[in-house]
This record gives sequence, structure tokens and C-alpha cells, in this order.
Amino acid sequence: MSGITVHYFDIYGRADVIRMILHYAGAAFEDHKIQFQEWPQLKGSGFAEFSQLPIVDVDGHRLAQTQSISRYLCNKFGYGAAEGEETYWTESLCDLCEDIGSTITPLAFNKDFEGLSKVFTEKVPEWLRIIEARLDKNNGGSGYFVGNHPTRADFHVFAVLHNIIEKFHPETLEGHNKLRQWKVRFLNSSRTLKTFLETREPRDF
Repeated sequence: MSGITVHYFDIYGRADVIRMILHYAGAAFEDHKIQFQEWPQLKGSGFAEFSQLPIVDVDGHRLAQTQSISRYLCNKFGYGAAEGEETYWTESLCDLCEDIGSTITPLAFNKDFEGLSKVFTEKVPEWLRIIEARLDKNNGGSGYFVGNHPTRADFHVFAVLHNIIEKFHPETLEGHNKLRQWKVRFLNSSRTLKTFLETREPRDF
């Protein structure tokens, strides 16, 4: 693969799950980091179809919307779910991860520590319970979230655990042993993803 470019701000944010998919697959890509002060002019130029980032250039197309980009890349690299029931199990987990990110990230960005504490006390434990129950439902939690190979669900859950839960309140994962073991297995299953996460520059979000 060549000619892939990820366009996003110089933060982890919504594009990081896309970066993780590409690194997991060992795909070469350019990580075009846009400075916040550049964005108004770039946005006004029609660069982004929906006036939002991330944007990914791949296969001669300019793709928008994180979920759609993730779905496209997972299908391209062989991480798509089978049709039918597996599609539901995959997509519903991705939707839950979207809800988690949309709830926690704005609080962290605005340094609303009281709001963060409330969410991690009142909501996160239930979200983790649901996610771990889904993992356990598939082969007793010994493999992936859906089927017998990585799907979009694995990448989105991993991004939530690694970039949000463990970053802002890691003790919330205590007691979720199957989920923690899955995260280690998933990370160790891709040398290129592991190297990326170990060597990237630290960011707050």
C-alpha cells in the first residue's frame, strides 16, 4: 500500500483509531498534522467535504467521517465483519465507543475534572461491564470481540481503553481481567502497532 495520507490535528483525537488500523496492518502512510491556526483557511477552501477532520486520502478517494473511514480501511485490510449478525455485533460496539469518546473527550479537553470524575464514577463502570460481557460472549473472551479475527470493534475498543480509560482513570479497569488480558493480546498481535504506540510523541488528547 502507498499513497495514503491521514489529515488531522496534531493530537490523538478522532484520527487515532484510523492511525491504529493502518499501523496494525503495517500500511505506510503520511500523517499530515494540521495546526489549529491553519484549519479555518483550509476549511474554507473546500478541503474537507463535511468541513470536518479527520480526512483520509486512499485509493484515489478523499474519505471523510471517522466511522466511515474506519469501516473502509477495515474492509480493505481484511478486518471487516461477516455479513448478518456479525455486522450488528461489530457496529453496535463501535457505536458504544463513539458514545464514550463523545462524552469523555470534551470534558478532558476543557479540563472539567469534576465532570470527568462524575462520568468515571457513574457511567464508565457500566460501559466497561457491557464491553467485557461482549468479549466474554465470543469464545469465552479468549479471542477477539467478533468472530475469529480482528474487526473494527477491536480497534475502536482498543482506542477507547488505551487513549481514554487508561489515560484519565486507569483504576476503572481493575477487576476487568478479561478485558485487560484482551488488550495485551491485541497489542502484542501487531509489532507495528506496538512500536507506534511506544514511540509516538505524548499528547494530552
